[in-house]
Amino acid sequence: MTTTPQHHVIKETSDTLTRLFQDEFKRNGYKRVHIVDGAPKPDAIEGKLPAVSVYLYQIALDPPATENTAVHEVVEVAQEDGTIKEYARRRRLWVRLDYLASAWAQTPEDEQLLCGLLLRTIIDNAEITKDKLKGTTFEESMHGYEFTGLPLILNTRMDEGTLARFWGSLNQPIRPAIQFWTAVPIIPERMEEFQRVRSRQLEYRNVHDPVVKEQGPNPNPFARRLDLGRGKKGGT
Repeated sequence: MTTTPQHHVIKETSDTLTRLFQDEFKRNGYKRVHIVDGAPKPDAIEGKLPAVSVYLYQIALDPPATENTAVHEVVEVAQEDGTIKEYARRRRLWVRLDYLASAWAQTPEDEQLLCGLLLRTIIDNAEITKDKLKGTTFEESMHGYEFTGLPLILNTRMDEGTLARFWGSLNQPIRPAIQFWTAVPIIPERMEEFQRVRSRQLEYRNVHDPVVKEQGPNPNPFARRLDLGRGKKGGT
């Protein structure tokens, strides 16, 4: 199976979420619900009702998932002749992807039903298992790590001011929306080959051996008496 470049991991995460929600809606009889991955605006939803907007609104470093004790990691790369070379690269960096999901339908009642199903899907999939992941970058990204799936975690509520500014920036009235996030690794591409130390040779010398001769500056500045500023005898 051909793997896709690792920088596809964010796109494939969004694709995974889209597939997860679509499958869950169909399983519950909502076969005509469209999943929209753009900003929740009428022009993105127009002609697609009922619809659910899954909007990636923030990408940021995820400090709890970042190990600060090591800066680099060792990577083994198989060569064409069957040998293995070791490379050093900066360790993978975990980033947090924040999403906002909102439901759009003909009536508020239908929108609330869709929101309820979204919530249950997120809660039931606190970890999106490997069999539900779309794409191939995850296996490549997690090489060398114990990987069972991607976390899916609900956020706490937005305060009213932030909520009003968000919907106001879209020229929309405030509407129900669900915040959730996951974390994915970004792997640096640049690597440097290095060689491990295979053997060491230590040499000692006996400082009492007459062959060892310390050689100082020439001429020796201490060969004559230095005048340290004291006056002559009888002087002041």
